[in-house]
Amino acid sequence: MQIVFSDIDGTFQELGHPIPLINKEAISALQAQGDHFVFVTGRGVALVQEMMKEEEIACDVIFGNGAGLMLNGQAPVLTHTVPLDTLARVIDILEAQQVFYFIHTDQGILSPKAHLYEPQFKASRAALIDTLGERGAMIADFKYNFFYHECIHHENVLAYMQANPEINVMKIELMEASDKKRDFLRRSIQGADATIFQSFVQTLEIVDPLATKGAAIRSFLATFPDAKSYGIGDGENDLPMFEAVDVSLAVANANKEIQAVCERTIDSAESGGVGKFIFSELIF
Repeated sequence: MQIVFSDIDGTFQELGHPIPLINKEAISALQAQGDHFVFVTGRGVALVQEMMKEEEIACDVIFGNGAGLMLNGQAPVLTHTVPLDTLARVIDILEAQQVFYFIHTDQGILSPKAHLYEPQFKASRAALIDTLGERGAMIADFKYNFFYHECIHHENVLAYMQANPEINVMKIELMEASDKKRDFLRRSIQGADATIFQSFVQTLEIVDPLATKGAAIRSFLATFPDAKSYGIGDGENDLPMFEAVDVSLAVANANKEIQAVCERTIDSAESGGVGKFIFSELIF
């Protein structure tokens, strides 16, 4: 058996672009011959379910960078979430640094009131444009529209979470334009109770130490001990995945550091690199 684990954003789908048809066709072809395709993504399960419904995709999903698992046709199950004590420690650091953050939970995405962070958003937008040009402006506008209109805002996020301990936290996410401040946040937050990594330009994510793509993939593969596994990704949060699979693959749009640790580089996300690889090498 063959199992393909694929990141979504920047790998299966380039941000701001439609999913290449060949990628969707490849999932069906792989499954038709008895193999598995598994999304391994930092997205929360609701966003993945929405995308899969719109695109008519059916497959297994590891979501929240390993916080949960949704097998094809079954309900999602949370496996490793962020404890309330860890959440309190992280929020104290972020609020002391006046950094906007949003929390992915099993009851929606929570955040402080977005309008209080206008200066940070403007600096972040300018930095994205410097790095990515028009695409950066498009991504910034998309994200800030999301922050203002899609997040559930609370005056005191931590107090709300402490009053509602039944809410499960999959990850904490932030965007920060300053390299210096991001480095400080990495040093301050990383610890025995939390793992922090970069998932996109200016973006840091904080998860439970066991909620990594690598840990989730190893758990998944325990059911298929004889399978040959492939991992396809583009970012820092994919590094644990690369260590857990037999063959690691970077898409061509991944940065050079990511490509360097992978066994091979395939075509870019925008050109359907995932689907091209599957059809050329895994379909018999």
